[in-house]
Amino acid sequence: MLEHFKGDEEFVRKVLDYKTQAVDKYKIVLTKFLDPHLQNVVKSVIGADAAVYEEGGFINCENKRLIICPSFYEIEPDDFKIKVFRVEYPEKFGVLEHKDVLGALMNLGLERECIGDICKNPLAFSCASENAEYIRQNLKKIKRFTVNLVEEDFSIAIENTFRKKEFVVSSLRLDKIISALFHLSRQKAADAIRAGEVKVNHKNIELIDYLCNNSDIISFRRHGRVKLVVTDRVTRQNNQVVEGLFYL
Repeated sequence: MLEHFKGDEEFVRKVLDYKTQAVDKYKIVLTKFLDPHLQNVVKSVIGADAAVYEEGGFINCENKRLIICPSFYEIEPDDFKIKVFRVEYPEKFGVLEHKDVLGALMNLGLERECIGDICKNPLAFSCASENAEYIRQNLKKIKRFTVNLVEEDFSIAIENTFRKKEFVVSSLRLDKIISALFHLSRQKAADAIRAGEVKVNHKNIELIDYLCNNSDIISFRRHGRVKLVVTDRVTRQNNQVVEGLFYL
């Protein structure tokens, strides 16, 4: 099985253990927050042998905790052990961004897998319940702002906003796409890809000649995230016109 999940072998071994616990020992296994790529890995490995449930604390969220259990078990929302906090701060003096909240949480010594999505409007984040009290007691400031955390239910919807830009590329190779989207030389784009700084659909891609597809989500560390739209337009030189929807 491992040969089908190149690059994810270590994680697949964990999932196989989860599967054994659920199928053979009738246990409920709760994961940490997983991105969409790892969620799909779990579902592929588990197959029809056990039930897989998911929850992230927000409507339309990406990062979720998964429960793996025998199919005859009934799961309640509280079983996911997720807390959602809205961040109150004096907005008239400035605006806090996704990266500010994530950075403040990471500075508390938390692992990324303990934090789910971060919503922009209203500013809020989800976290594992086992870390919630620690966060509540220690997250008092983000950047220069004093903050107050207010617990919310799971009714907040994440609505992404984008800035659209149009580009012309000679091919859909990843190095050429990164070069165009982020205004880098081909060499710098290739170096970043080989260094593991680029993800496509939440999976690290280190092949510079990887071919991108329409609707791919491309993340570039410290540069941002873009949804690629491959249009049906070409230039007179037969180059491809693409659009980048940059997440705000």
